[in-house]
Amino acid sequence: MDISEYPPIEGKRFDQWEPWSGRGVPTRETCDVSNPRQAFLWMFTAAPGQKGAPLIMPVEFYEMQSYHMWVLGARPQRPPELKWRPPKNMVANQWGAQGEWVDKDEPDVPQQTMADIVAKLPQQDKAELKELINSKLGMEDVADPAVPAGWLRVDDLAQRLSLDVDRVRDLLADFGMEVNAFDLVSRDISERITAHLGLT
Repeated sequence: MDISEYPPIEGKRFDQWEPWSGRGVPTRETCDVSNPRQAFLWMFTAAPGQKGAPLIMPVEFYEMQSYHMWVLGARPQRPPELKWRPPKNMVANQWGAQGEWVDKDEPDVPQQTMADIVAKLPQQDKAELKELINSKLGMEDVADPAVPAGWLRVDDLAQRLSLDVDRVRDLLADFGMEVNAFDLVSRDISERITAHLGLT
């Protein structure tokens, strides 16, 4: 029987339940245990007997297994006795992350970020790294590569409108948006604010 032919759960078939959209590999913290498609998904990460990869099939395969288990009557009932610890110094991915299951009470080791690694480099190495990024990745002529086309940071919008950042945040709150100074807003929203202020 194909998963699309399984009985609906709460009136929704498999493809109508929200798929997992986390980053890296599924963990309990990134799965919605009330969603049949995700409820057991995290349990398949680094299952016993797997070597070399935390998931050996695509995530959707395990989402189908989770849904299958739910249809058959399984439900998450008790908190887990183990937690999955991702590998150090890298973003976990389903094909190569070497994380491990550990006791739930074992303290978490702080994960090292790229910023931590770069901060430890000597100044000369930092300068070489900057030059390498600029020359090899073509970012030299880009004002702020973190801001995608069609978007503005809130602080940039405030500067363009000659307003205090907090005033712009209040205006955005009027549009139903709770933002910080470095959050992004679409140019469409910025144009609406400009029109609202009568600056067009």
